[in-house]
Amino acid sequence: MDSWEEAKRQAMERLIRDREIGYLDPDIWDLLWAFFKRGKSFTYSSCSGRITVIDADYPWSRRGSAVVFKNHLGITEEDLTGVLSKGALHRLWLVVQGPILHVYTKDMGEAWEILRIARLAGFKHSGIMTVNSKGILVELRTGIKLTHLLKGEETEDPEVRPLVKLANEVLTRGKEKMEMLRIQVESSVRNDPVKLGQNPKG
Repeated sequence: MDSWEEAKRQAMERLIRDREIGYLDPDIWDLLWAFFKRGKSFTYSSCSGRITVIDADYPWSRRGSAVVFKNHLGITEEDLTGVLSKGALHRLWLVVQGPILHVYTKDMGEAWEILRIARLAGFKHSGIMTVNSKGILVELRTGIKLTHLLKGEETEDPEVRPLVKLANEVLTRGKEKMEMLRIQVESSVRNDPVKLGQNPKG
């Protein structure tokens, strides 16, 4: 077995293990498994999209920042009210991020095919990132994102209801793109000469 096949085998074992222990995003399994069905692709470190509240000077800050809320399925008015009631060391930012997938491919032809499939599903902000021991890394992004200042020195408490509605709408748009991608990848597997097998839903 060559090094790429071994990397795919290890990634598959990790994916199944993460699902069993509850570490995997709950709504991304079918999409990730669709990529594993392709003979020359597998996924690694992917996210189905999420809503976070970050305590930081700026939403991109690393030093001194903290994630005070995170959920991959949505946010409620009670969630947001609870976060706001606790105050902040810096500023509070509401950040909604669409799905991000990292796909390793065996060769450049497969990398370009994954990009073609992804763009059909609306993952327009995608590209080939690097080449390493796992193969050619392709990052798939939709461009769907929302960043909103919740609390700072000169801001008043926001209206919770419209913000929650908007955040969940943005997250849902990302989930819809993710489902479109799953359909495109599943469809592409029919024309792939190497297929992994059945989805081990257990």
